[in-house]
Amino acid sequence: MKTKKYTAIALIGLSLGLAGCNDSDFLKETPETIYTLENSFNTVDQVQASVDNQYQHIRYWFQNNFFLKGVGADYFDSPAWRCGGGSSGTSNYSLWSSDYSTTYGIYEAMYMLIAYCNQTLDGIEQSGLTYDSDAQKNSFIAQSRFFRGFGYLTLGELFGGVPLVTNFYETPRYDFTRSTRAETYQQAIDDLKYASENLPDYPEEAGRVGKGAAFHYLAEAYLALATEKGNDKATLDLSIEAANKVMGLHQLMTSRFGTRANPNSTSIIGGVNAYYPDGDVFFDLFQAGNLDREEGNTESLWVLQNDLDIYHDWGGDSYLAYPRNFSPVFRDVHWKDEYMEEGAGSGPWNANIDDAQYPGGNICAYLGGKGVSFDAPTQYVINDIWEGKYASDIRNSKVNIRREFICLDQNHSKYGQVVTEDMISSDTKDRYYPIWTKFAPIDDYGYEGVAAGYDATRDNMYRDDYACRLAETYLLRAEAYLREGDTQKAANDINELRKRAQCTYLVQPSEVDIHTILDERARELFFEERRWCTLLRMESGIASEQLSNHAMFVADIPVYTGTIDWDLFPFPQAVIDSNTGNVLEQNDGWK
Repeated sequence: MKTKKYTAIALIGLSLGLAGCNDSDFLKETPETIYTLENSFNTVDQVQASVDNQYQHIRYWFQNNFFLKGVGADYFDSPAWRCGGGSSGTSNYSLWSSDYSTTYGIYEAMYMLIAYCNQTLDGIEQSGLTYDSDAQKNSFIAQSRFFRGFGYLTLGELFGGVPLVTNFYETPRYDFTRSTRAETYQQAIDDLKYASENLPDYPEEAGRVGKGAAFHYLAEAYLALATEKGNDKATLDLSIEAANKVMGLHQLMTSRFGTRANPNSTSIIGGVNAYYPDGDVFFDLFQAGNLDREEGNTESLWVLQNDLDIYHDWGGDSYLAYPRNFSPVFRDVHWKDEYMEEGAGSGPWNANIDDAQYPGGNICAYLGGKGVSFDAPTQYVINDIWEGKYASDIRNSKVNIRREFICLDQNHSKYGQVVTEDMISSDTKDRYYPIWTKFAPIDDYGYEGVAAGYDATRDNMYRDDYACRLAETYLLRAEAYLREGDTQKAANDINELRKRAQCTYLVQPSEVDIHTILDERARELFFEERRWCTLLRMESGIASEQLSNHAMFVADIPVYTGTIDWDLFPFPQAVIDSNTGNVLEQNDGWK
């Protein structure tokens, strides 16, 4: 059974002052509320809590703040009806500037993570504590250096060269200088290399990192550095070597497995049997109880932990609000006038629904739960990447992307028939789009909170979540091979995923380019990868081309009609202005 210790300790860590202090308590002149290196680490448990706080902090930026995953890029954005027709959409780049709070938030978050790591690393050296073993102490160091390396890798990809801070400062500094982008990547490499050499082969506990995650991000860091150095072959070889290490420890899941794959299972949640006969291996990758290595998943590298009981007992953010944020608002979709019928509802899914067959009515699992559509997919991920020879793919199957929905209104003549887009009123059409099973359960077996009486509206799910898995490592290695000019090996790696996805078409070496890889990443890793990091670590022009062709309010609903003449996020103006002892240069394309 999966342990709950990691999640609980991370939440407890917040109360120790290591994640920050309550404002009112901080103002009291009582020594116990002022945390310094000298008094923050009086016990080994406090060091453990400080490390766990790093996990807690970064988890928020993976599964509660979606910007890194592609909001405003080519993946998704706030739908037009939610943001003034697109006027306040993230991909309306006229809103962006050096003061843009969204990009500044990522900058601040990564430096906060780095500060937590530096505090922990400095505290370990100064505390004089007696550890159970050298291995325990080294584990704390390795995990902290993993997260510091991850922080600098992310900063380098998004902002270029940034100030390198490797010590914890208890007093403010105003004289930082920007490193080069290559130096930022090198700092990430140094930290991730240490982590890869000192972490255990596999996570010691569900939710923690092992060598697989460290080598994965090390491969990405070498790839980023190689790109910065004009596809330097020696550095690309190091990226490939790191990816090979991941593949030596982990294997792709290639057949059905886990909680919903066993026809003899007697498990029932929400009145639904566990066994789902129409599932496939890609479906199984995202079912509750299937993500951790200890649950039989050899593909997972780093898994973010969520648990219903932990959430109920401790609160916090130990849940996934994906159904709420990403599911379409079917209950507000209206018929065209010619399909309106007396006695029926205004739309196919808002009234007269058989609650016995569809528990929850217009917020049932069939309709994606209580979706409010804070974010909606672009046409790029809905249609473009599946066109023509790319359509036949289990990742595009009815069980993984649900595109057709029958009318549920029992009082309408179309009851039980598929509703097509031409039947829907144009003013509510943008509330209607496919549902990805990876972020909205296909039935009430995935809505554990409803069955337990904690979440009657199907807003959330309490499934674990991937930070990274082996499929992405294959695509990192494919990119490294492409940059070396070996399109055959690049195609081989892409096709490993396509074979697993039972695709009828395998890519040919002659057609592999960076866009082939970006498209394959979208098919495999939509709403998993750090899409902004992927796009911005590319050579100049790739991100602007991808955004121009696919961002929602540039390509789908043109609101922003200007040019995209930047390759990095703006360096935060607040940071530039506060650094009075030295000049921090702004990135090209920003004022």
